Amino acid sequence: YNQRTTVELLLESLKRQTVQDFEVVIADDGSSDGTAELCANFKGLEVVYVTQPDVGYRKAKILNSALRVARSDYWIFVDGDVILEKHFVEDHLKLRKAGHFVCGRRVDLGPKFTSTITVDQVRTGQFDGFNLKLLKSTLHNDSLHFNRSLRVTNSFVRRVFKYDRPIDILGSNFSAWKKDVVAVNGFNEAMESYWGEDGDIYIRLRNIGCRAVGAKAICVQFHVFHPRREPTKENMERFYRLIKDTNYKWAEQGLKL
Repeated sequence: YNQRTTVELLLESLKRQTVQDFEVVIADDGSSDGTAELCANFKGLEVVYVTQPDVGYRKAKILNSALRVARSDYWIFVDGDVILEKHFVEDHLKLRKAGHFVCGRRVDLGPKFTSTITVDQVRTGQFDGFNLKLLKSTLHNDSLHFNRSLRVTNSFVRRVFKYDRPIDILGSNFSAWKKDVVAVNGFNEAMESYWGEDGDIYIRLRNIGCRAVGAKAICVQFHVFHPRREPTKENMERFYRLIKDTNYKWAEQGLKL
């Protein structure tokens, strides 16, 4: 929602991917900042733009609308405020396996670092590989999780550092098979306040027997800094109740494919 500037950075990072056999479906919750025009005119990618009227927070609803037009049998989810390392799509596809979903994490760019980001930096690959400027930003307590920016593919090293340990879903960095998302009826459209769509679908995927694949320090992405809202107490309490509920497998207000 109204993230045109960061969506452009995301699209530019998608153009650099080592695997290009994908379509991009943008789920937009009624932006009025030129996001539609950016997607319509963006060159070098197949971009499908899906939107809805802005009548409040309805992220789950627009996500389901986007899934209804997505053509692939495997879906990778990212947010509009991230930059992807060039192997991001390739790594998600390599980690996929039947009965599993892939859970990644992100590097949190600080406000000072974020203020210096340009489109040209993304185009020229400055978010691919070791980034000295990011290390300095982390050492100065601006950015967080520099270690997640170093792509580790060796299976032995990943086990030693527990990078492969299963974790829960982070909405900006996960992937799943279409048939599994359909089996739980997609995102829960009853959720119309900030926070929790990703946790909600994680619980349902877990409850139908799908297992998480941990993707820390692989499927590398960078989250652009912006002020964040706090989740409501009610939403958090609902999540912690549901995480103990092994019978919750279906969203009544959901994808309906």
